[in-house]
Amino acid sequence: MFTGIVSEGFIKSILPDELGWELVIDAAKFASIVQIGDSVAIDGACLSVTKIEGNYLSFFVSTESIDKTIICHYKVGSKINIELPMQPTGYLGGHYVLGHVDATATIAKVIAGEKAWFFTITVPEQFVKYIVYKGSIAINGISLTINKVIENDIELCIIPVTISKTNMSLLKEGDNVNIEFDILAKYTEQLLNKREI
Repeated sequence: MFTGIVSEGFIKSILPDELGWELVIDAAKFASIVQIGDSVAIDGACLSVTKIEGNYLSFFVSTESIDKTIICHYKVGSKINIELPMQPTGYLGGHYVLGHVDATATIAKVIAGEKAWFFTITVPEQFVKYIVYKGSIAINGISLTINKVIENDIELCIIPVTISKTNMSLLKEGDNVNIEFDILAKYTEQLLNKREI
């Protein structure tokens, strides 16, 4: 389980085969403290460490994960958001993020300002039921608060520290992002559906 409070990393190499990709990440901040088999969130997608060499972490990415996330758009040198799992002795700085990407969504508008950046993101229609004003959402693994909801568009207000520490500053209109909706909303829906049976 993660919190959506991320750090930056960079794609060192992508080695495809018929079963998926070996993704190698330059993760100097974390390489010395993770072990093989540990879960790490890469742009919000939970992957397992398969190899550690110096500052580089390797992950196997299945064809399903490639098809259903923005991993399919990665190139060598791409800046990614990276997060280690929440520790029971730590604090919850964001919200509960599982690292199970629900879908990709499209950036509809970006307004870069001096004090904040505003992003409008178009959410796939079947997931609109999980978005609420001032609710939590994970975009590329980053824990964010929904600023506005208009039909299936959400607006996010991103402060400069988040822009500088993540790959949000690289996003432009038409780009795709990984999106994970609040698990509490999904559990609530499940419970309500069972009560109606």
